[in-house]
Amino acid sequence: MNLNCRFLWPATVAIGLLFSTQAALAEHEHHQDQNHQHNHHMPVAMVEPVSEHSLHQLSALWQDHHQQPLVLKELAGEAVIVTMIYASCQTACPVLVADVKRLYQSLTDAEQADTRVLVVSFDAERDTPAALHAFAQSLGGDHPGWHFVTGDKNDIRTMAALLGIRYRENPNGGFDHSNVIAVLGRQGEILGRQEGLMQSLERLMGALRSALN
Repeated sequence: MNLNCRFLWPATVAIGLLFSTQAALAEHEHHQDQNHQHNHHMPVAMVEPVSEHSLHQLSALWQDHHQQPLVLKELAGEAVIVTMIYASCQTACPVLVADVKRLYQSLTDAEQADTRVLVVSFDAERDTPAALHAFAQSLGGDHPGWHFVTGDKNDIRTMAALLGIRYRENPNGGFDHSNVIAVLGRQGEILGRQEGLMQSLERLMGALRSALN
C-alpha cells in the first residue's frame, strides 16, 4: 500500500458507501435477530472496511480514559494499533486487549515510543472516561500512548464501518461484535487487520513493522 495515499473520495461518495454498508449490515442483523435470541456475547464476523484511505480525515472528537480530547489526526506520524470493545464485557474484550498488549510488548522500547494504541468503546452511554479508566487499569493497559476512548454514537458507527467491524447491542445490554485488531500506518491508512482471539500475531507484527520502518 502506498504510504503517501490521500483521502480522495468526495464526501458524498464516502457517506453513500458508509450508509449503504450500514444498511446492509442492519438488514442482515434484523434477520439474525428474528431467528436467534442471544443470551450471551456472540462473536460477529468482520466485513471489508469501507475505506482503505487515511482515518486521520475523520473529524470526530473522542475523549480518552484520562478525560483528554483526541482527534485522530493527532496520531499522524505514528503507527497505531486499534481495536473496539465495551468496558462491561467479561468475555472477548479483555482477551482482545490482552492480544493488543501481546503485540505491543513484542516491540522494542524505541518502537513502543513510536506506536499508539487506540481502544474504541461501542458503548457510548455507559463507557464514561471513568469507566474506561477502570477497565484499562484492571487489564494493565493504562500505559503512556494508550487511549481508551468514547465518543458520539454516530462517530462510533463510522469508525466501526471504516475498520470493517460489525457490532450490535444484545438483549443483555452488552454487544455482539467482531473481534478485530487493526494496524494503521503513520498516515492513518489500514495496513493490516486480524479477526479472532488468541491468534498468532505474526501477520499483524509484519504490518506494524512495515509502518514503523
